[in-house]
Amino acid sequence: MDTTVAAALLVVGPLLGVLGFYDAGLWRVWMLPRDEHLALVDAHRRGWTMVNVGFTVATVLTAAGLLLLAASTLAEDVPRAVLAAAAVAYTIGGVLWCVVLGIRARTTPALASMAATGTPTEPAETLLGAALGGLFAGYALVTSLALVAIGVALAIGGGVAAPLAWLVALAGALVTAWCLAAGDIIPAVLYVPTLLVGLALLAGWT
Repeated sequence: MDTTVAAALLVVGPLLGVLGFYDAGLWRVWMLPRDEHLALVDAHRRGWTMVNVGFTVATVLTAAGLLLLAASTLAEDVPRAVLAAAAVAYTIGGVLWCVVLGIRARTTPALASMAATGTPTEPAETLLGAALGGLFAGYALVTSLALVAIGVALAIGGGVAAPLAWLVALAGALVTAWCLAAGDIIPAVLYVPTLLVGLALLAGWT
C-alpha cells in the first residue's frame, strides 16, 4: 500500500486544524485569567466552536494517517507491530482529546453566560475542570508516549530518515516529561512531530 495517502493525512490534518483559529480575537484566550477567559469566549462563540472543531479535524486525520502508515509500512514484523500499536495508542489518546474538545465547546460558553448574569458556577465549574483535566492528562501522556514509540519504530524499521525518526521519539519524550512536571502542555505541539513525518514522506526523505 502506498504511503502517499497516509503522508497527506498527516500534513493536511494539522493544516486544516489551523483554519479553526481564523478568529484572531481568540488567540490570547488561553493566557487570560478565568473571568477574562470566559468573557472573551462569550464574545467569540462561533470562533470558540471552530477552534475546537479544528483540533478535532486535526486529531482525526492525523490518527487516520498513522493507522494507514502502519498498514502500509514494509518494515519487519517487530517495528511494524510497534508502529501499529503506537498508532492505535495515538488514536485512543485522540478519542480522549475529542471528548475534551466536545465538552469544552459546549460548557465554556454556558459558563460564560452564567458568569455574565451573575449566576453561581460552583461547585460545578470546579468538578468539570477536574474531570476535563484528568481526560486531558490522559490524552497528553498517551499521545506523547505513542510519539516515542512511533519515532523508535520508524528509526529501526525505516520509512523516514533516521535523524527525523529519532527527533520524533525525542519530542515525544520531552513532551512526556513536560506533562509529568507541569501537569499541562500546549496541545498544538503534539501535532508537530507527525506533521514532520508526513512532510518527510511526501518529500521522499527516507
